[in-house]
Parts: sequence; C-alpha cells; structure tokens
Amino acid sequence: MPGSFFLDGEALLHSAFDFAGCRISYSRNNSVLAHGIPAKLGRTVFRYDSPAGMTVRSEQRDFILRFSDLNTEPVTGDEIVMDDQLFVVSAPNSEPCWKWHTRLTHSQIRIHTKAAGHASSSSSSSSSSAR
Repeated sequence: MPGSFFLDGEALLHSAFDFAGCRISYSRNNSVLAHGIPAKLGRTVFRYDSPAGMTVRSEQRDFILRFSDLNTEPVTGDEIVMDDQLFVVSAPNSEPCWKWHTRLTHSQIRIHTKAAGHASSSSSSSSSSAR
C-alpha cells in the first residue's frame, strides 16, 4: 500500500528528532514562542532572474521542525537561535519563508533563514523573559 509506505517514512522522520535534532529557540517581535525545541538542519538553494537579467543563486539555512513543537506558522522576520547563532526567517524574491516538509501529514515544516551573526547581544533580553 503506497499510503502506508509514506506514513511509515514520515513516522521515521518524526522519530529522528529524538536522536538527530539540535535545540533551538524561536522568537517573534522579541518574544520567545518556543525554547529548546528540536530541529533538524537543511538547506535550500533558490535561483531566480534579477531585473538586470542575471541569474541569482541564494542559499538558505533551513530548520526542519515538528509543527506541534512550534504551533504557529513562521513569519518573515522571526528569529531562530541555535548555539548562540542568530538566523532570521526569510526567503528571496518574495518566495514563501516556509513550506511543509511532510506533504502527507503536514506534521513537519521547513523554515528558510539567513544567518545574522551572534545572538548573545540580541537574544539576552528575550531569553530572560522566557524563563
């Protein structure tokens, strides 16, 4: 049965968070929405034509999360902190900043981000409010 095959694969992906995930914090407007949730790392390469006629290639750092851990749709400008590194949710050329990673069950999302430096100075005030 093809449906059960895909469900088995998604269940395996879901369990991978327990042994292969890193821990992140997710913030919006200086308010921590989730702290210490597991995420898997990925990347997406976007290609598009610029107004000048050149092909532009943009590589994004992706964070794959269980939707139930975040429980909200990502918005451009949200922030993810991993290992004191700050990543800003974004995507080039008006692309959506996230998509479903598991197409059948919609249980995991892939969030596109760009690295924005060290988080220690910008996240210290929002980290203390989450405790």
